Amino acid sequence: MIEWGMSKNGHDWSISVFDNDTLLESFSGKGKSHPNYAVAEALSVGVPDIVIWYENPYLKGARQFLSGQRKPFARNNISKYLKSLGIFCEWTYVGHHQSHASHFYKSGFENAMVLVIDSIGEFDCTSIWYANENVMNKLYSETYPDSLGLFYSAMTQYVGLTPQKDEGEFEKLALKGKVDPAIVYSIENDLKDHNFHHGLKEWKFNNKADIAASTQFVFEKKIVRLSEIAKELGHSKNLVVSGGCAFNRGIRPYLDSQWNTYYPPNPSDSSSSETAVLSWLR
Repeated sequence: MIEWGMSKNGHDWSISVFDNDTLLESFSGKGKSHPNYAVAEALSVGVPDIVIWYENPYLKGARQFLSGQRKPFARNNISKYLKSLGIFCEWTYVGHHQSHASHFYKSGFENAMVLVIDSIGEFDCTSIWYANENVMNKLYSETYPDSLGLFYSAMTQYVGLTPQKDEGEFEKLALKGKVDPAIVYSIENDLKDHNFHHGLKEWKFNNKADIAASTQFVFEKKIVRLSEIAKELGHSKNLVVSGGCAFNRGIRPYLDSQWNTYYPPNPSDSSSSETAVLSWLR
C-alpha cells in the first residue's frame, strides 16, 4: 500500500511517499502549494492509495472563520485540491500538533514527554504530550490566540525582519542587545492580551537589539514554565521538542540540563508530511 503524507499552506510544502511503513522519498520546497513538477516526481515513486493530510482541515477552517478570514472552508477543501493535482484517491488527516509530536517516532526513545511550540495549528499553539511506544496522548495545550510562535514572529517583524522566515536572524540580533526591564515589563503586562497574529504595528520601544534580547528573555522564561508543566504531568525523563520554535537555539541549554532531549533536524511543517504518516500508521 502506498501512502502519501502531504503538508502545505504555510511558507513551505512537502510530500512524503511511503510503502506501508517504509519511507521511500520526501520532497519539499518553498511556497504555499505543491508544484506540478514535485507531484509528478512523487507519482513516479509511487501512486498513492491514500493521502494523509498533516492537519484537520475542518478545525482549521473553523478557526479561520472565527478569526474573520475569508472563505476559510473553501481554502481547506482537500478533496478539491487533490483533484486539481490529478490525485484521485482516499484521503484522511491527523492533527497539526499530532503531526509535530510524532517526531517522537524518530527519536529513538521508548517513551517521552513531547513539547510542541509553533505559531498556530488548528487551534493549538503549544501542546504537551506523553508518548509511549505506539501510543500518544495530549495532556496540555494553549490555544489561539495565545501563541509563543506568533509572539516571536510579531517581534521579528517589528524590528524590520520578515516573519515566518527571519526568526533565526532575530535570535542572532538578540545576542547584540541587552535585556531591558522596561521592555520585558511591557511585553508581560501591556501586551499581555495582544493578538500577535495581527502583528505589532505601534509600540513605544525602538532599540532593535534590546527588543530582540528582551523578547528572547521572555520566550526562554516561558519555555522554563512549560518545562515545569511537562515535569508535573510527566511520566518520562526524555523530552522531544518540535514545532517551528524548536529551531530556537537559546532554549536548548536549559532544556538539555533538565531532560534527555531530542530536537528533530527539521521540526517545522515541511517535515509534517512524513510525521503525519508515522502517526497515522499507529
